[in-house]
Amino acid sequence: MSDWRIAPEPPEAGPFAATTGLPRVVATLLARRGIGTAAAADEFFRPEASRFHDPLLLKGAEEAAEILVSAARRGSRVVVFGDYDVDGVTAVAQLRAALGRAGADAVAFLPHRLKDGYGLKPETVRRVLAEHRPAVIVTVDCGITAIEGVACARAAGVEVIVTDHHLVGAELPNGAVVVNPRQPGCRYPYKELAACGIALKLALAVSRRAGLRLSEESLLRVACLGTIADLVPMTGENRVIAAAGLAALARPRAPGLAALLREAGVAQGQAPDAEEIAFRVAPRLNAAGRLDTAFLALSLLEERDPGNAARMARELSVRNGERQAIERDVTGQVRQRIERAGGPGASVIVEADPSWHRGVLGISASRLAREYHRPVLLFGFEGDRAVGSGRSIPGVPLHDMTRDLASFFLEFGGHDQAVGGRLLPGRYDEFREAARSHFTARIPAERLDRVEEAEADLPIEAVTTELAERLWAFEPHGMGNPRPILHCGEICFEGDATPLGASGLRGRLRRDGQPLPYVSWSRATLEPLLRQRGPAAVHYRVKRRRAAGGVEVEIVAARGGRPSSIPVAQPPGGSVA
Repeated sequence: MSDWRIAPEPPEAGPFAATTGLPRVVATLLARRGIGTAAAADEFFRPEASRFHDPLLLKGAEEAAEILVSAARRGSRVVVFGDYDVDGVTAVAQLRAALGRAGADAVAFLPHRLKDGYGLKPETVRRVLAEHRPAVIVTVDCGITAIEGVACARAAGVEVIVTDHHLVGAELPNGAVVVNPRQPGCRYPYKELAACGIALKLALAVSRRAGLRLSEESLLRVACLGTIADLVPMTGENRVIAAAGLAALARPRAPGLAALLREAGVAQGQAPDAEEIAFRVAPRLNAAGRLDTAFLALSLLEERDPGNAARMARELSVRNGERQAIERDVTGQVRQRIERAGGPGASVIVEADPSWHRGVLGISASRLAREYHRPVLLFGFEGDRAVGSGRSIPGVPLHDMTRDLASFFLEFGGHDQAVGGRLLPGRYDEFREAARSHFTARIPAERLDRVEEAEADLPIEAVTTELAERLWAFEPHGMGNPRPILHCGEICFEGDATPLGASGLRGRLRRDGQPLPYVSWSRATLEPLLRQRGPAAVHYRVKRRRAAGGVEVEIVAARGGRPSSIPVAQPPGGSVA
């Protein structure tokens, strides 16, 4: 059973509430997000595009814009070299739009996940040179570690611009103009942009250099998809991109975007929330690049014919269904291995199989990391070379931990919560043992204990429409700004619940005045409590009933009885790095 905790109230929350007039729970949630002044709260609750930083503060952006606009004016070809996930595809779409407006002959190149692999490799560069004969290659969402790939392009006389948001290695690609806020010497105030956020900035820099006006709203509609899907921190400028883009998606003028939203079941005429993008829209766009080439996803975003767009969106749904079936199979196989072994054992799960489709390894690793609450590294094979993806849990920086094992890798990259790489031939078995030993030695045992932590204590009687509106103003949610989980020490269920899908329930909670609707996706936990008809303690989220309107709560954890106390968590001890 998981531990239950209530996070300690920040000491500044009380004075903050008193000076601003904010409800105590709202002040507590803001303080836990590092917001402690009225001005900072105003900026948080009004994430407007007017607060954007100047694109030219990005080191390399001005030079990159000059190269691209000059190429456009000469009629030279520019290849926009992307990636096969939502972040990469949306970045390509934005740069292609900007370059097209500037008059460039801009061609997209999206590597095939299985045939080409990730990034700007020399062999892929040679194919780009042979097929497209570019004067300039501009990468998005890759290239920061592509020392050999950039050298190959430069040797052929091609100018290279690298735009990437991944962690910077010890060496930058020689001869390339690099646009990455993490690179040494970059004074850009915000370092956490996704690749599509950097592409947005470069697109604006290109339009400025070319003397054009681009629709910032159109760019934001696309940029918000990659920002949400790539799980970058939902803070600072990422929050602005997501909020402004989601608001603009209530009016999706591009036929491709409109068809995608309809196909995903997003209500027309209202802004979707980040959860709808993450769980309905992004998986469809991702499905194209997971199983085949991502060009279908890019083509949909660029499609101008409504009929064609509808057919493409339907095809993406079909591919997403195929992806789900393959992913369930891989996840199930790993789960069976763990259960046969009597549990995960080590502090990291490392598994491989030649039959596993490499396009679903990352999403399977993510699901298993949540289920077993430990980092997961899964590998498929190319001959005798293991190729894989890894996902982590909060507090365990996977990139740093795996980088300690760099001697096993032919290629490696990523960030704190996700990595990908290719092992040297024949090294998988040795790597697996080394990783299990290394992670077990480095990760404290208590870090692997699952904790159900609520951010604040709030009786459901206090959940009014006015308070719910204030809590909804914390959207969009994501890393660094999760949807608040609240604790109520005693609730009573009213009447029976209605099954919802395979694992959900919908019902009502008893309270003074009008009952409060609830939904839960933990039927196995909740049904015994419903049969007991007694009080229960819950951790819950306050949600908007998008179809019916009004307020409901999502019960994320529940226990029977009247617990005498729920321990207050100690301040977190940071990561294991």
